[in-house]
Amino acid sequence: MTMDHDDATDARPTDPTAAHGDRSVDSGKSRRVRSLGTDLSGFQASSIALVVLVALGGVVATPVAAGLTAGSSASSVAAGPTAPVAVEAAGPVGPADRPEIDGGFSRPTYTGVAGDPIEVSFTAENPDGPTYLLIGGNRLTDTGEPVGFVDVVKVSGTSDITINTRTLGTDASNVESCGLEATSCDLTFVDENGDTVAENLSALPTATGAGGLARPLVPQRYRLAITNGTFVVEDSGVVTPTASADQADLVLQKPKFREEVEVFTTADRDALGEDVDAESLDALRENGLDRSVVTKGNRIVLGFESTGIWGALSHFAAERGAGPIEAGEAVDHRVLTDLLKRESGVSLRVRQTNPGMNEPPARLDLSRADPEDVTLIPAAATELETPDAPGRFYLVIDTSGGDHFTEEPEPGDEFAVEFALEGTEGDRYAFADGAEPPAAFGSASGPSDAAQFPYWETGDSTVRAEATFTVRERFLRYDHVTDDGEILVEAANGRITGTTSLLPRREMTATFVNDAGDAPFRTESPLEIADGNFTIGVDLEEISPGTRLNYELYEGSTLRDSRTVVVVGDADNPDELVIDDAPENVTVTEGGNLSALRATARNAGGLTGEGQLTLTVDNGSAVGSWGVRLEPGKSRTYAFGSVTVDLDPGTYPFTLRLDGDSHGGTLVVEQDPATTTIDDEGDGSIENGTDTGDGGADDGTDVDGSSDDGDSEPNSTAPNGSDSGADSNDTETDGDEGPGATSDGDAPADQETDSVGMLPLPFGTREAFGGTVLVGAIHVLGHWV
Repeated sequence: MTMDHDDATDARPTDPTAAHGDRSVDSGKSRRVRSLGTDLSGFQASSIALVVLVALGGVVATPVAAGLTAGSSASSVAAGPTAPVAVEAAGPVGPADRPEIDGGFSRPTYTGVAGDPIEVSFTAENPDGPTYLLIGGNRLTDTGEPVGFVDVVKVSGTSDITINTRTLGTDASNVESCGLEATSCDLTFVDENGDTVAENLSALPTATGAGGLARPLVPQRYRLAITNGTFVVEDSGVVTPTASADQADLVLQKPKFREEVEVFTTADRDALGEDVDAESLDALRENGLDRSVVTKGNRIVLGFESTGIWGALSHFAAERGAGPIEAGEAVDHRVLTDLLKRESGVSLRVRQTNPGMNEPPARLDLSRADPEDVTLIPAAATELETPDAPGRFYLVIDTSGGDHFTEEPEPGDEFAVEFALEGTEGDRYAFADGAEPPAAFGSASGPSDAAQFPYWETGDSTVRAEATFTVRERFLRYDHVTDDGEILVEAANGRITGTTSLLPRREMTATFVNDAGDAPFRTESPLEIADGNFTIGVDLEEISPGTRLNYELYEGSTLRDSRTVVVVGDADNPDELVIDDAPENVTVTEGGNLSALRATARNAGGLTGEGQLTLTVDNGSAVGSWGVRLEPGKSRTYAFGSVTVDLDPGTYPFTLRLDGDSHGGTLVVEQDPATTTIDDEGDGSIENGTDTGDGGADDGTDVDGSSDDGDSEPNSTAPNGSDSGADSNDTETDGDEGPGATSDGDAPADQETDSVGMLPLPFGTREAFGGTVLVGAIHVLGHWV
């Protein structure tokens, strides 16, 4: 009996009817063993023809008998090709004796990623024996070459099986492959002439791809067929089921890799509490921040996305007794350790980049990690296609301590992260020789060979995803503090603010206490954290600036901070000095002093304030200043009697300034009524009602008979900032009789300061400058006497 070779061709995987098309195309072969009603197999037809020939005494059989194949009718037989019938002697039961099977696939094409698990749903019924699933064995329609792989899996009933494409065809296959010694299968393989060539997969010719598997299942299209265990092996190596209940296609795509690492930080387990699932990705995000700076004691989360690795991860999880890897379900981190150790070409490195001098860098060592310190969480892919497997995994790493780092991370440490699928152009992964079926994770690469990812081709090289993160200290940094570390809070605002490295999950409470005064004060407020900032709100409307409160910050029952809080009016200017009162207009006599100009300074802040109260007249023609030091809430009045106005009669502006505050007014200088101006040309003119004429004395003697001794200005003024008269009114008054105030209103010497450029003297200004107008004065040891 001959076989129609061309009838075994497969449809392209892009054709949605490809699987079912294959089933109709291959009916020429499947009809050989299928029996429906009166339909006979080729072997049965040959036997009957032989009996008929004997009965008719040697009548030659016609070729029509050879065309009666299973599933054919009289018309189909007439239309189909004919071939001579091979008369065979009685022998063992052949494929024609197997019962018919029934079943079907849920869809014509199953698409997945090479190296990842894929789920195949189908039904298969064989009341008289087992049913089998053929994987591969077909030729490719685009090249006509065999696919180079064949496996037969024992199945029964309604089946939803998950095929691990990383281990299929190896000694670690996750399905009941007939290529494994532990699986008992009843298979028959015949050639195109009907002769049995093998009764198990290992005996098939190498051309079929059943033996000598060079590498894991590559990205390609493979046939799926529900069969009864009988197959025809063509000379080309294509393996075709003699009968199939249904056929479909398995299309495997090349793995993909995302060259980005997702990085965020999250709270430690203790901060989350027992009511939060510490291994839930949603909980980690909700209680974390998208930043690459992790606070010491918190956890850093690193997310990687890749396909083609999930079959290996699933295998290692099964080895450790875990169930299937599901997206969102945490698994033992040692599964990742196994992947990195045993799967060639997959690497993950986390190492410190800034170790100190002669110090070893810290490295992540998952083999030493405790499950409480490192968590592995698979997740669904975000960008890569991975139909039946997760596409991302997250590594959650605690930074508080533990053995998973070779050196404990400290604040300031910087780390580099690299996840890679390695490859070298011109090389390709291969199984180690000598084992049938091959060891799933036995690579032919030696210790000195470059690692190769199993699914990279010769033109592929290493792909990497890189990131960095930094460890920093746990801190709260207040926005407004004194040099002594006291916290400033505004009475009206009532908020303490600052920045922090803590995450929002931390629950902390601030306590404010004031035991001084008639009404003790105590209140508690929560510390609220958001986006790296914190706020503590407290009601201080009834508390006056300058009040000091005891402040304590607790996390649960643990004291985290203890300081003094000072209530102020303006936290940006807590020792603010202001000009509380000053005149708008001041009138003085020409050559007189500014004793009439008085200004009251007040401390409007909450801390002792120091500053200078300065006076400027007419853009600097007359200046003066006072050193001001006031306790919170105190005020004091300062006068400028030491400043003499050397201005002609007229109107001039003046300005008072103190610690950013200013006050402006108008100075009116009036002509002195006691002064007479004499015309130098002697024209006899008279000012102020006095006529000197030419009859006046010209011997240097004034009209009153006194000697001038060269002083032409009897009312000359002292330098700016000095007191030229005998009645200086340089005073400072304190309505509260505070420190420094005197009963007679005179300012204390240590409070009295000169104008710009003047130095404090060890005696009063009156003594220093008043004597300069005395006739015949003598200077002795720095004093005028």
